[in-house]
Amino acid sequence: MRKAGSLTKKIVFMTFASVVLLSTVLAGCTSNSGNNGSGGSSNGTSSPSNRADEEKAPDRYDPPIELTTVTFDYGTDKFGEGDDLNNNAWTREIMDRYGIAINTLWSVPGAQYEQKSNLMIASNDLPDFFAVKPLQFAQLAKAGLIEDMTDAYSKHASEGIKKVMTESGEEPLQSATIDGRLMAIPWTGTVRESVPVLWIREDWLNKLGLQKPKTMDDLLAISKAFTEEDPDGNGEDDTFGLAVAKDLASLIGFFNGHHVYRGIWLKQEDGTLAYSSIQPEMKAPLQKLQDMYKEKQLDREFGVKDLGKAFEMVGEGKIGMLYGSMGYSTFPLVNLTPDQEWTPVAAPSVDDKPTKFQHGLNIANYYWVVKKGTKHPEAIFKLIELWLEKFYYSTVDEDYNQFVVDQDGATIWNNAPVKVYLSYNNVNLHRHLLPLLKKDGEATEQELAQLTPTERVWYRSMIDYKNGDMKQWGRDRKAGINSSSAIVDEYIDNNQFMPDQFISTPTPAMAKKWANLLKMEDEMITNIILGEPISQFDRFVSDWKKLGGDEITKEVNEWHDNQ
Repeated sequence: MRKAGSLTKKIVFMTFASVVLLSTVLAGCTSNSGNNGSGGSSNGTSSPSNRADEEKAPDRYDPPIELTTVTFDYGTDKFGEGDDLNNNAWTREIMDRYGIAINTLWSVPGAQYEQKSNLMIASNDLPDFFAVKPLQFAQLAKAGLIEDMTDAYSKHASEGIKKVMTESGEEPLQSATIDGRLMAIPWTGTVRESVPVLWIREDWLNKLGLQKPKTMDDLLAISKAFTEEDPDGNGEDDTFGLAVAKDLASLIGFFNGHHVYRGIWLKQEDGTLAYSSIQPEMKAPLQKLQDMYKEKQLDREFGVKDLGKAFEMVGEGKIGMLYGSMGYSTFPLVNLTPDQEWTPVAAPSVDDKPTKFQHGLNIANYYWVVKKGTKHPEAIFKLIELWLEKFYYSTVDEDYNQFVVDQDGATIWNNAPVKVYLSYNNVNLHRHLLPLLKKDGEATEQELAQLTPTERVWYRSMIDYKNGDMKQWGRDRKAGINSSSAIVDEYIDNNQFMPDQFISTPTPAMAKKWANLLKMEDEMITNIILGEPISQFDRFVSDWKKLGGDEITKEVNEWHDNQ
């Protein structure tokens, strides 16, 4: 890669119609060697800033400093009386505590943010820090317009911030690293605790005298029973064992239970990366799904029904099982069947090996970047630290009402200028409540005082459920003793994750051909489930390779070889 200084600044004036040409930036430069934000030498992407090395960042800047930024809102944001974008609880706390004045230049609805920030980047009129999408990050990094955050992260990010990054997996920091230098701070996400569990109608299990499934064979037997043995007792042949919708996402847990993965890149024994959906192991779950369809265990019209329609069938009492995230009990299940409880089960495996769950890059769509030349790049870590304290960790009700959600339910947290998400926030809630839920009697005031306001609300809801309030079964199944959170906690302990190994921006061939290849893949899976010969899979693989798959695989492995 050329040195930033040798790049002409006209790069930043490119239209985003041609931004895909920049996708090779990360493809050629992302490096595992910098996954902890330290070590490695710059190859010229952006000369590292030494300002963070020269002196320890003060607890509070005196005289105060100003940092400019831009942001977006979610439509439910609210300012207190007399407050505005640059004068609110968050900005005042940041100034009082750190001596940092936040000047937000503009805010737009979330759907408009990428377009607005594209125009801002094209005009080369950047604020001191802001959130960017991966392709924008690639553009800015190649143009040498953002700070090298390696040393600032190493010296000034607290252990709490580094723990958040570590828990998100290796990939987010790797994806933000170019030539061994950390060029952005990932807006960490929640994909790891969102992997599937299996949800089952408890009343159907009890009526048919069935036990919770421990294996894939158990799941298949339950699906058959739910279809054929009239679990709703209406005397009609109108129930289905397993939910499925036309986008096929509801089957990810089923595929993963067969140690098969859809739509990600896997490392092979020879060290190369291969696309998961073209592996011959796909045939086994496809054949089982075809058999289930033939036996009427799947909705006959799933191919034209979206997930919303599948949920409607759940609400109508036609579905006995579905794969979904740990939060399905609180939405949509408790809304769809308020009087019928669902039980979560670890997604069964086809053999004695535990199911591993695929997931993409664990970021919330964005990276935080600091403009090249910003005098105090390390100040962004003070903003992250305050966010973590007020949004996640504070046990004070006043903090919750002032910085997170007010008493009318309006969101205030989005006024925070920087955000990152805890990868296991919901699991942590379960972990914190578990000792109190297991004890004899209710928690003491002293014990409750050690919980966050959110945790106190959830604890009281589950005590109400224990005392007979069936309206709270959704929260109990999500965070209680025998809950989906407990299952995901086991996934975490056993490291049952299969992350996508391609963590770069799209390759040039992907930008041109990937959408068509994905459409072919969905059609192949749907058609085989509906009854076409399993040999259609082999034809799909052959066509996939010819129509761009081999070219994309070559580019993906060129990226991988450069790591």
